[in-house]
Amino acid sequence: MKKLIYVAVVLMMASCCGQGSQYITKGDKSQMDSLSYALGYSVGYGTVSNMPDVRLDWAEVMKGALKGLAVPMDVEEDETYKEIYAQLEQFFVHDRQDRLRELQVLAQAEDSTAVFNPADADVFENDAERKSISYAYGYDFGYNVRTSRMPLQTYWISEGINAGIGENAEEGFQQTQNYMRRYYMEILPVKNAEKAAEWLAEVEKKSGVQKTESGLLYRIDRAGDENAKPKAEDVVKVDYEGKLWDGFVFDSSYKRGEPIEFPLNRVIKGWTEGMQLVGKGGQITLWIPAELAYGPRGGGSIGPNEALEFKVELHDIVVEEPVTEEPAEEVVEIVEE
Repeated sequence: MKKLIYVAVVLMMASCCGQGSQYITKGDKSQMDSLSYALGYSVGYGTVSNMPDVRLDWAEVMKGALKGLAVPMDVEEDETYKEIYAQLEQFFVHDRQDRLRELQVLAQAEDSTAVFNPADADVFENDAERKSISYAYGYDFGYNVRTSRMPLQTYWISEGINAGIGENAEEGFQQTQNYMRRYYMEILPVKNAEKAAEWLAEVEKKSGVQKTESGLLYRIDRAGDENAKPKAEDVVKVDYEGKLWDGFVFDSSYKRGEPIEFPLNRVIKGWTEGMQLVGKGGQITLWIPAELAYGPRGGGSIGPNEALEFKVELHDIVVEEPVTEEPAEEVVEIVEE
């Protein structure tokens, strides 16, 4: 779903790492959490600097954020969020833009040479609207950031927001951005690599699990037809569920309600190798090291250096009909004698 507000810029970074409100704790002032502080600072400073005309009630923003963070992880889109989203869309896409245009017209009617500055405006019609939109803004932030699997503390998110909307906030903004960049490019990849190695070592001990030379772990849950195994260049029809070490399901054809077809040489290396080990009609579980998956860059909801688990049912090996060319008409030479 599209994001309507500046918070989305921060969440694009956060969402690369999956799901898990179990990672969110309260925290306190006894020990600073730099990641939470940097995230909150970015939200506060980014909102004020990019939308100075939207003078939010930040106490209401934090109330909404706490409520959004508390939504259970198995809820993908609850009714409250649908209402919140519609409210924010109406305000930011329509009402705010209309009011800014009206304010600009009024300013230039008084002085045709005046340059309209949104920082001098306040697009809210009254305090009731301000509180309502502020709460919704916070809820949207909390609802989306809960799926980040970032180890966050609400106390330090709040402290960061307060600092980000304060005076001279610009001075600290670059520092927080540098920290978040370092977290995602240096700290998180190392943490994920360590966790992946630990997790795969435990998986390898499980009954029936085998390991290939590449480091791929697999278990044949249902053998299928041993005489009908796909080759790397084949197209397969499968159902699958992909998970991370903490159980987060990042993709599932079961959830979408229909199998999928794709060529094995167009997917991650772990899939290409692993699916050649099971027969048609069979089921296999793959545990794929990061180097056979998305590596240090990650992808989508998969973080850098994350190992993956897939349960896959091989329904069919799709054989495309060979293209046959029509035989050329025989050319008969007529030779005059």
